[in-house]
Amino acid sequence: MSRSGLLIAVAVGCLALAVGLHGSATDRGWFLAVNGALWQWLPPSALSFATLLGHGLSATMLMSPCLLRAPQTLAAALWSAPVALVLSRLPKAAIDSPRPAAVLDAGSIHLEGMRLAAHNSFPSGHSITAFMLVAVLLCAPAVRPRWAGIVAVLLSGAAVAVSRIGVGAHWPSDVIAGAGLGLAAGVAGTALATRWPLPPGRKARALLALVLFAAAVLLARVDTGYPDARPLQWLLAALGVGVALLTLWRLRRATGPAGIDPPAAPASAGPSPR
Repeated sequence: MSRSGLLIAVAVGCLALAVGLHGSATDRGWFLAVNGALWQWLPPSALSFATLLGHGLSATMLMSPCLLRAPQTLAAALWSAPVALVLSRLPKAAIDSPRPAAVLDAGSIHLEGMRLAAHNSFPSGHSITAFMLVAVLLCAPAVRPRWAGIVAVLLSGAAVAVSRIGVGAHWPSDVIAGAGLGLAAGVAGTALATRWPLPPGRKARALLALVLFAAAVLLARVDTGYPDARPLQWLLAALGVGVALLTLWRLRRATGPAGIDPPAAPASAGPSPR
């Protein structure tokens, strides 16, 4: 079975488990156990840092280094983003699912950052984003991580998903469903990027650099609801700005000051002098 096929199988399993778990006493019990354990063993700021990585703009910054060496991988992530958005928004709008803070006593749960109490808990959008990137990094042709890299990518996605329970925003069924939907979105986006790859040439990379720069500036200014993670938010924004400017500088050097390719050096008519 191919890697993308395996990820789709895992996605289907996650969705089946999430649907069976959703709204049950087990779901509530797992939430209370995980939420309490994370607050016992981790500082609240660590949960904020992990959950920030599931923000859409943060995820863009995490993928930004691909623009320097593997722009098609960044294109796969960008193709995956609208798929992930649809897979997140449609269930949230269709399913009346109260968040933990809407139904549990305030004294029984730990909350970090903004208090979310709406009825749009299922699925976890942050988990979708995190596992979308997991699928892209595992399936993109330009990225072939070794086993240690695969484990690191999977653990990073799991850390973001579990942090949503830690900050009190989602039930376990929400993050499990988010993981499955994110894997599906990442596989779909990678397939779309293979079918319609990034156009060759420097203009496409320059456009991506400008989009990345705008997203980085927006991330630096936006209120994510997790003030403890503000230092990481600024660091990620600085990464995006740096990659965007470096890309534009490299493209400028490659095309010359007039914006055209420099002439090739004439071929030597004879052997080089020694």
